[in-house]
Amino acid sequence: MWQKLTPYHDAIILLAALLLGSVLGLVWPTQALALQPIGQIFLNLLFMIIVPLVAISVTASIARMTDLKRLGRILALIMAVSIMMAAIPAVGITLLALVFDPAQGVQLTLNEAVDTGTGSMDFVNLLTTNDFAGLLSKSNILALIIMSVLTGIAIGQSGTDGERVSGMLASLNTVVMKLVSILMKLAPLGLGCYFAATMASQDVSLLGTFARAIGLFFLATLVYLIVGSSFYAWLGGGRQGVRIFWRHAITPAATALGTSSSLATLPVNLRAAQKMGIDDATAEICLPLLVNLNKGGAAMITALKIVFIYSLLGLAFTPEVFALTILIAVLSAFVIGGVPGGAFLGEIFIVTTLGLPLETIPILVVLGAVTDAASTVVNVVHDLNATQIIERIMGGTTKTEIESPGQ
Repeated sequence: MWQKLTPYHDAIILLAALLLGSVLGLVWPTQALALQPIGQIFLNLLFMIIVPLVAISVTASIARMTDLKRLGRILALIMAVSIMMAAIPAVGITLLALVFDPAQGVQLTLNEAVDTGTGSMDFVNLLTTNDFAGLLSKSNILALIIMSVLTGIAIGQSGTDGERVSGMLASLNTVVMKLVSILMKLAPLGLGCYFAATMASQDVSLLGTFARAIGLFFLATLVYLIVGSSFYAWLGGGRQGVRIFWRHAITPAATALGTSSSLATLPVNLRAAQKMGIDDATAEICLPLLVNLNKGGAAMITALKIVFIYSLLGLAFTPEVFALTILIAVLSAFVIGGVPGGAFLGEIFIVTTLGLPLETIPILVVLGAVTDAASTVVNVVHDLNATQIIERIMGGTTKTEIESPGQ
């Protein structure tokens, strides 16, 4: 029994800490408020590492990918398909959440004042900064990501010198990831204390909003898996593609649900692609890259988090905010989703980019932790869909479906 729960070990501990924190905050609010400094220290530690984490991880990742120069067309297709398969579910669940408001009029009371303003966004300052020093601020994460991507491309195109820099970045990335893993050991304590302080001033009805938001996500995920996957399979191979896809996608989906890891499911996905008759060379190039780039499930939950927190805070969800929500969701799937430790990075990315109070971070973490397995299923299954689509666009001829013994 416990072995089956091993993939969810960290999530279970974190959720238990948050649950304990919520009970403490609702039952003993005075004592809970005294724990806020502990939570604040943990958040500050995360903020201190976020800039080098994003800069090094994204740059190193892009630098490695651009080594595939001769396969530039396939790489471009992978990126285009990944963006499409992140934007579609992000738009869909955003519209769904706006119609069926999961907050249902419940208002979140925070110590930090929230500027409702007009909701207008300055996209120039969101995407760029007029000084290099500005890239060293967590408030300019979007600009940092853009510059990191461009730097990674430049490194990949710099020949031997670029290879040396790429190797150094890979080593530095290993060190940064180890630092992140050390900080994550403090997550249950830090976020539990912060959540306790946040819940100390809230009404019990706030807990019901989590159930509605999570229920909405699971329903949307189920519908999107059935309808969206069938549509993508049709794009990749017509009616025959749909039949072949559903015949072989169940095993990867079950593996993703059991491991809650796209990377752990990669061998199963490669085997499924082989059985589906997808060209081996195409699958072996596409699937390892899609594991990091194609994360529609991550885009869905990111978009839902933003709508949910805006509703809880009573903020106007303007067209500008809608556009920024989709942009953040796509970036979360396309870049941040591939960064180890990206779960917490995503919450910080949302809060800092939108200028939301820090007290909302534990709330976003709850939604992310509970929905992680379902998000992973979407990510993994649609990697197969994306490979089908890419092979068809490349003009490849799908081989005859390979039958397993007993089929």
